[in-house]
Amino acid sequence: MKRRTTSALVASVGALALVLSACEAPDGGDSQLVIGTENLGGYNPVNGYSVDGNSPFYDGLLRLQEDSGTGQMPGLAPALAAAEPKANEDSSAWTVKLREGVTFSDDSAFDSQDVAATYRAIIDPDSASEVVDAFRMIEDIETPDESTVVFRLSEPTPTFASRLTLGILPSEAIEKGTPAADWSVNSEPVGTGAYVLDSLTSDTAVLKARDDYWRTTPELKSVTIQAYADSSALAAAVSDGKVSGAAVPPRSVDKIAGGDHEIVTARTADWRGLTLPSDNPFTASATVRKALNIAIDRDKIVDEVLAGHGTPASTPVGEFYGDAYEPSANFELDVKAAQRMLDEAGWKKGDDGLRSKNGQSASIPFTYPAGDSVRGDIAAEVAAQLKPLGITVEVEAGEWDEIEKSMTKQAIVYAGGEQPYNIDHQIRAALHTHTSASGVFDNPSDVEIPGADELLDHAAEETDEAKVNADYRRVQDLYMDDPSYLIVAFLEHTYVADTDGWDVSDTTFEPHVHGSDWGPWWNLADWTKS
Repeated sequence: MKRRTTSALVASVGALALVLSACEAPDGGDSQLVIGTENLGGYNPVNGYSVDGNSPFYDGLLRLQEDSGTGQMPGLAPALAAAEPKANEDSSAWTVKLREGVTFSDDSAFDSQDVAATYRAIIDPDSASEVVDAFRMIEDIETPDESTVVFRLSEPTPTFASRLTLGILPSEAIEKGTPAADWSVNSEPVGTGAYVLDSLTSDTAVLKARDDYWRTTPELKSVTIQAYADSSALAAAVSDGKVSGAAVPPRSVDKIAGGDHEIVTARTADWRGLTLPSDNPFTASATVRKALNIAIDRDKIVDEVLAGHGTPASTPVGEFYGDAYEPSANFELDVKAAQRMLDEAGWKKGDDGLRSKNGQSASIPFTYPAGDSVRGDIAAEVAAQLKPLGITVEVEAGEWDEIEKSMTKQAIVYAGGEQPYNIDHQIRAALHTHTSASGVFDNPSDVEIPGADELLDHAAEETDEAKVNADYRRVQDLYMDDPSYLIVAFLEHTYVADTDGWDVSDTTFEPHVHGSDWGPWWNLADWTKS
């Protein structure tokens, strides 16, 4: 999921609240679920919705499993695939056998043509998919029969199976020659998932369970998604008892929990930090960017801004990537050293205590998306920590359409981890210089880390896991000398929920997106009455 709230992705971000209502469902059946969100619509997998396979409307070839609790990534199990995908010797071709007897919500039969059409559409330039870079290696897709798909890749890709969580559309829903953001499925989803969209207005979506869902018969029969203004308003609604569950900012969760509400948390690859703009005279310098990274107290940000619901971080790579993680790639707090580096780079303090160089001030504009209280709090805290160094920071909220216009000139309070289940995309999207397949928000500051592109390109194709891990560790080493962000933490997603009367399975390891499709609600079809 991208960091902006485009209509094509916002439903995947899902949202900010979830309510278990005690009222009867519209059909007189079981209690319904009421979910709060900021926006509705955008239910198109080709444009990134359900790219991680988590959606009430769609299934992927593979699906996520519960968090194992081992600190590693969760496993992927066959969903629309009948068995584990099979790779050839060098991982340049992957064969998937499909489950038979599955139907879409429009009663059409699911087969290999639907899989091929969905994946072909995502790499079709006319679709203008926001997640195309993750699928850039697909060269051709063969369908030898109705239950077999063969992906031919332009390069060996040992991690390709992690791309097979994408929600599958019926081939008839593909609108060739038209941007995916404009397709009918954005508001009229057709998938093999457990729920169908019964109605949609500007502020309310009603979902009904499918009794013919191939994997199970959902006991939760009705789900309502209701639009809310922002996370702060929603947290207040939970606190006031107007709703009984929510994905809320971490500083609010302890205040809201109590009574029937329990706190539910999920490990994530969702990192927060600031981009360091390449066109800003101050942050264009690698020395300055490194000085800023060692000037920030990440522990304080985690403790105070995130209320302890996070882990300090310096790079986009976390310990959950095992041997690909470089533990020494960690910026230690050293304010005095940061001051010396700024002095040596020519950014000296004047009589007013503010730094400047050649008549230009050491100034950074911070922008965060309006309504996102967590990003706003991070911006304010980082600005407060930089002020004693003589750095001028102006913090303001903005809309993504405006932020997008000047990403190389302003520091954006940023988020990463959209598709963390394959390490290639997690690191590449953040650090690789722009290519023809790059998304709008990939490496938004357009900062090059010397030597990193070659390592990232090699790691994506290398079949020897030890060599791949060595490449990624080396990229992290290079990043320490030439950082392109000021990354502060990996978040722990925090939810408050009343699940009384239901047996709910554990959470899974979450990407950047969170809310109604995640937390205790990531697998609603499997909820059972207790």
